[in-house]
Amino acid sequence: MDILTPANNTSLGSGWFPLETYRAESFRWVTNDAEVSVAALRNVKHYLNIHLEPGPGLNLKPFELLIKENDQTLARTTVKGRQMVSLELAATEPTVRKLILHVEGGGKAAPNDSRLLNFRVFKLTFVPAPVDVLPPELGAKLGSGWYPLETFNGETFRWAGEDAKLAISDPGGATRMLLEVEPGPGVNSKPFVLRVLNDAGVQITEAQIKTRQVVEIPLDGPTTLTLHAEGGGKLIGSDKRIMNFRVFQNSSDLKAPPKQPAIA
Repeated sequence: MDILTPANNTSLGSGWFPLETYRAESFRWVTNDAEVSVAALRNVKHYLNIHLEPGPGLNLKPFELLIKENDQTLARTTVKGRQMVSLELAATEPTVRKLILHVEGGGKAAPNDSRLLNFRVFKLTFVPAPVDVLPPELGAKLGSGWYPLETFNGETFRWAGEDAKLAISDPGGATRMLLEVEPGPGVNSKPFVLRVLNDAGVQITEAQIKTRQVVEIPLDGPTTLTLHAEGGGKLIGSDKRIMNFRVFQNSSDLKAPPKQPAIA
């Protein structure tokens, strides 16, 4: 098996020596400026995870690894020995990116080997950050009233308590936000009215939440929103949390709900 994880949307370019195996371990040596092409399929930050160690070209000593793109340094870290490093890369529009693994110095001759072996890589993966409940492309952040992200029965979501707040710093021209919402024990798991208030406390929209469904929230530039469940606040059993409703992990496949008549 090569150093890339199968179906990980990555491929190797120039700068890599052939795959080799020694003592049942597979790896590739790098002189410098090894190219990695990665497909970023969503506008979210990603992590480049690399299992590597210094080589004779660096006297087997710690070194600084830089991740570059278009002559710009995106991230850097110090590699002290054989280890796994995880470098965070900012979000971009969906595209194929060519990243460069660069080291300063190096180039020492290896004994009994004509190659310059600065470091070797055992495994390399490029993975998106876990998607939260808010659309990542809106520059949105959660405020008070939310419980930690959790997964149950294969579903990822957050419970919302009293007056769950969120801030949108850069909607990028978007005029709406779609959330997938479901009633919780705080409203007896029954239909309820979800009211959305802006940062001035003025209601901008409301929706009758009857079951698990998509809610459309209008946007008009950067703002802070409050999601309020009318009639919520009930506790269940020994759980001390107020779980009025839950919002599921955001998906680009969400479709706007059909228009509903105004609620009296």
